[in-house]
Amino acid sequence: MNKPAAMGSTGQFTIKAVAQATGLTVETLRAWERRYEVVRPSRDGSGRRTYSAADVARLRLLRTATELGHTISRLAALDEEELAKLVADSGGQARPGPSRGQSFVERALDAVTHSDPSGVEEVLTSAVALLPPNEVVNTVLVPLVQEVGERWHRGEVSIAQEHMTTDIVRRLIISVSRGYLRSDNGPCLVLSTLSGERHELGILMCSWLAATRRFRTHYLGVDCPAEELARFALEVDACAVLVSLVMPENEVPALQQLRRLAELLVGKCEVWVGGFAARALSPEEVPPGCLLLPSASAFEQRLDLLAAQFHS
Repeated sequence: MNKPAAMGSTGQFTIKAVAQATGLTVETLRAWERRYEVVRPSRDGSGRRTYSAADVARLRLLRTATELGHTISRLAALDEEELAKLVADSGGQARPGPSRGQSFVERALDAVTHSDPSGVEEVLTSAVALLPPNEVVNTVLVPLVQEVGERWHRGEVSIAQEHMTTDIVRRLIISVSRGYLRSDNGPCLVLSTLSGERHELGILMCSWLAATRRFRTHYLGVDCPAEELARFALEVDACAVLVSLVMPENEVPALQQLRRLAELLVGKCEVWVGGFAARALSPEEVPPGCLLLPSASAFEQRLDLLAAQFHS
């Protein structure tokens, strides 16, 4: 199967790809459009519906809201901000994920403060066995790492305990990622950090989430020059390259490296930008050819879109 053409932030998607990315049936999509005009798709040269990434994001919110008991006739008139607030207000507290994850975080933190690596490993291994991967990442690993970091800054956790936690999380992610079968015909994703950036936990978690969707993932580690990253992506025929920005300032400016990476891959491969420091960037600051993914949900949505387009 051929690799799909690279999608920009304004890329268009077929109705089949949108159905796969949102979990809605094609029939439901057509009915919602016809009766309620929930989105207004464009038409390609052949007259077929095409949808934007913004359309897909709205449809995912609509599906979540209907699953929470709201009627589509009521939801159709709401904009994205109103939909997101409605979902948060009516379903955010009722979802089991955060509360289940919190119990694992509390137990792991207790083991960290007692310098008990076996205890930390046992708790996190249990979380992996009992929870879906995205729930482990978003409600266990990320909150745990953040809380340990904050306690270290407050002097409540030693640097040795912080390093212990980081090492355990890193080894766990690498181990569980290897357990997923990659599709030989699946989309290929290359992940790394740019020169000067040595924080890797976030991008390792992204590699795991991509592996759960049967992406062919290539993690190149940290501190990779833009030229080398681009060369490798072209050699493996990657659909996208994900780079993580955590520290806003490095010896080699990140935006300069992103600009070079985008120039080398223009028209051949998408460049995705995520990580803590990416949240402080506006779309206007990101070099042309790069797509800003400031949150885990934005990254997962883009994965689903790419997978759906690849197999459509």
